[in-house]
Amino acid sequence: MDTTRLEQKSAYEWWLMPTPPMRVPGILYASEALLRNMDDKVLEQVANVASLPGIVRASYAMPDAHWGYGFPIGGVAAFSEADGVVSAGGVGFDISCGVRTLHTGLTVEDVLPLQEDLAQGLFRHVPAGVGSIGKIHLEPTEMNEMLLGGAEWAVRQGYGLREDLEYIEEHGRMEGAQPELVSESWSQRRPKGGSRTRWAPWARATTTSRSSRLPKCMMQQLPMPLEWR
Repeated sequence: MDTTRLEQKSAYEWWLMPTPPMRVPGILYASEALLRNMDDKVLEQVANVASLPGIVRASYAMPDAHWGYGFPIGGVAAFSEADGVVSAGGVGFDISCGVRTLHTGLTVEDVLPLQEDLAQGLFRHVPAGVGSIGKIHLEPTEMNEMLLGGAEWAVRQGYGLREDLEYIEEHGRMEGAQPELVSESWSQRRPKGGSRTRWAPWARATTTSRSSRLPKCMMQQLPMPLEWR
């Protein structure tokens, strides 16, 4: 990123001063080294967010900011209830996108010699990115059951443990879901013969194998419940 466009306020605070059509400044929180390694598109998208109606005070970017869908990933913005907007790029396109911590039983010493193989194994077996598909194939009626049941549905199918639900907002299921309101264009994008979710193949992440180069959780192909810690 070209930092000459920014006004440095402190070691970790940088301002993009507003120019039309920006309504507020952009504020980035990062060291100079982190900023220089960011894509220039981050700055462009910070400015785009700063141009949205009803934005309050500033368009922010956190130290992990990177190029997103209109709204930078790692971007933060607040909008006035009176004249603001709801930005799909700010809310997120991946429903229930989140972070969970799994206990693998591995130590740093176990992982470091195999980190390249481990990264490649994760990439091969965990669906990620546009166009990727998982191993769970759902017919339209099954998809509706999943949309209605949420994480509760996943637990009933054996893809999780009941105690997992205690750690998920609203136990992973929101009241009032209406699958019939899903747009026709979404239905047409589903692969013929049923929709495929983007969920990763589940495996017992606490199990390891001394005889193979990778943990067994990287080698499993069949859906199995995860053991959470």
